[in-house]
Amino acid sequence: MANHAEMFDHAVVVCPDLDAGAEAWRRLGFTLTPRGYHTLGSQNHCIMLARDYIELLHVTAPNPSRQYYWEAQVRGGGCAAMSCKSADAFSTAARLREDGWHTSDPIAFSRPVVLDDGSEHAATFRVTALDDAPGARYFVCEHRTPELLWRPEWMRHANGAQGIASMFLVVAPALVDAAGRAYAELTGGEMTQLSDHICSLALDDATLVISTPQALAAATGTSHIRRDVPGYAAIRLRTSALGEARQLWRAAGIPAQDLGPHETLIPAEAAAGVALLFEQQG
Repeated sequence: MANHAEMFDHAVVVCPDLDAGAEAWRRLGFTLTPRGYHTLGSQNHCIMLARDYIELLHVTAPNPSRQYYWEAQVRGGGCAAMSCKSADAFSTAARLREDGWHTSDPIAFSRPVVLDDGSEHAATFRVTALDDAPGARYFVCEHRTPELLWRPEWMRHANGAQGIASMFLVVAPALVDAAGRAYAELTGGEMTQLSDHICSLALDDATLVISTPQALAAATGTSHIRRDVPGYAAIRLRTSALGEARQLWRAAGIPAQDLGPHETLIPAEAAAGVALLFEQQG
């Protein structure tokens, strides 16, 4: 599988109210892309980082390709999915099916992107998803027009955010090992069993950490993050400017908790339902 190793691409944070979610993330010091309108009937803002990104997603009405996110939205939202990059989503889907995985049919879709100069272009994507992946949806994303997303004006953030270091996924206690092995197969990433209750997966520059609800404090390094049901509990981000970010959060009245000289926790209620850990880079 090593020759199929995929790079981490993005996390999807579902927002029942996209305006409120976007405002919360702006207050945290993120630069957001303008609201996007997918041909699939969903809307988004993206937080573009050096090699990956976070998508704030809202579904306007249920349809088959958006049903998973619609249901996550009805339950209150939060971080609902993770994706890896694919050079060809259709061939990745074929490979996964050959390996016995049940994937959705690959779909192509787009959204208009308006650049700073006022010109409008179509950002196009091809994805294939596994709704029954352990813990939460997993999908691969083929960027047909990456130059329309990774743009300097959208990659500078007042909080210094540079990239995603870790995603923290909660699964049922008996499923940690099986989930780790499943994601190793799906992504080609290398799995490390840290204990009976925690395992991690290297996805190029990022790490997927899988734990039980009870082991989440050990996995994240803080007892302030809790999640009792399967799904994503937290995202750890690298920042080049934690000191400046802390001042920004204090001025904005964000209930941030410093966990030591080099890390700060933003609670889930301040970030559209997912806890954020900011770690000073270098």
